[in-house]
Amino acid sequence: MEKKYTISLAALSVLGMSSALTAARANDNCDPAAPAPCYSEDCGCTYCYGPENTAGNPAVRPRTCNGDFVIDIAGFYWNAHQDGMEYAVENHVAQNDDNSDTSELNNLINAEYQTPDFEWDFGFKAGIGYNSACDGWDFGILWTWYQGKANDQVEADADDNRVLIALESAYAPPQGGITYATDIETHWKLKLNMIDIELGREFWNSRVVALRPFVGLRIAYIDQSWTVQHKGGSWSLRGPTNGANNYNNEVSYENDYKGVGIRAGLDSTWNFGCGWGLYGNFAASILYGRFSIDHDESNRNAASPHEKVKILDTTESFRASRAILDLGLGVQWSTLFCACSYGLTVQLGWEQHLFFDQNQMWNVVRIGDDASDTPTTNAANNNGENVFHQRRGDLDTQGWTLRFTFEF
Repeated sequence: MEKKYTISLAALSVLGMSSALTAARANDNCDPAAPAPCYSEDCGCTYCYGPENTAGNPAVRPRTCNGDFVIDIAGFYWNAHQDGMEYAVENHVAQNDDNSDTSELNNLINAEYQTPDFEWDFGFKAGIGYNSACDGWDFGILWTWYQGKANDQVEADADDNRVLIALESAYAPPQGGITYATDIETHWKLKLNMIDIELGREFWNSRVVALRPFVGLRIAYIDQSWTVQHKGGSWSLRGPTNGANNYNNEVSYENDYKGVGIRAGLDSTWNFGCGWGLYGNFAASILYGRFSIDHDESNRNAASPHEKVKILDTTESFRASRAILDLGLGVQWSTLFCACSYGLTVQLGWEQHLFFDQNQMWNVVRIGDDASDTPTTNAANNNGENVFHQRRGDLDTQGWTLRFTFEF
């Protein structure tokens, strides 16, 4: 009797599971059976799946109650900085006219490091995406383009008892001693291209707060070029000259990184009503890619025939992983129009991006050079030794961003 009861119970369980699976399979689609209602907010603003929805974590998108295509356009005004870009020390000491003794430059009096003057510049973002009706998932791709620059020039007037101790040159003057200049000019350029591919879902965490976790990929091209030009001082006439010429010196760097890696983050919206709200976004990514580093230095005769003397020429290429942090905070306004058929969101806020260990340029200087007996040319002095130092500085960009998102 008990055996029959057990067999009957098992048969009923199998039949119940089969019916449940059949029903689930019949409803396994991303399109709602009927058009989803639009829940009204104050001032006529609406959401497809509003916070009044009783389902757990109701989706915010698609806001038009159907699958939405999305176009993103943003313009921004950013400023870039990078650590480890000191190129000279401005020292307030006197230097003799014939450059025969530079030992006084070892005494740093009211000295200041000189770094490039990083400038503000414009850039843009452009993207496309799709907000599906399948549990409110969204998918999109966004391209970010920016070019930053830094130009700087500093002069040291001997009458003011000022000199510029060069920190970027591996040149050692024939008379030995400390290498310095009276005029230094720098030019730095940054070319930033990033492509972000995201899969996310924005949902109502409460009646006024919406969260959007996402995962995806980031592809980044971060190219840098930097030149430092030295004039006067150790590159000028020295005594006894015996016909020695003035030279101009140029140090040139290329610091390029190309990588791809995973990215994840969380976007949040804090709604005030009538479409207005605050947004706060955070994302982190780790990219694996290749650095390509070039470094060369040369002297060029300031007088005809302007012959060029190579000081050094080095290259380096290696693979490495690098982390990137993205932060954003600002205000936004959203609305739907034409009977919930189209949506528009406007955002204005501050963005900050941190690229870890992007400065991989090597600094090479010479020390311990003895004076030549009769310095007749500006050829490099090879009596001392090279000292190598790698900066490993971080790159960052920050500024104002105005973004328009159109859903249809």
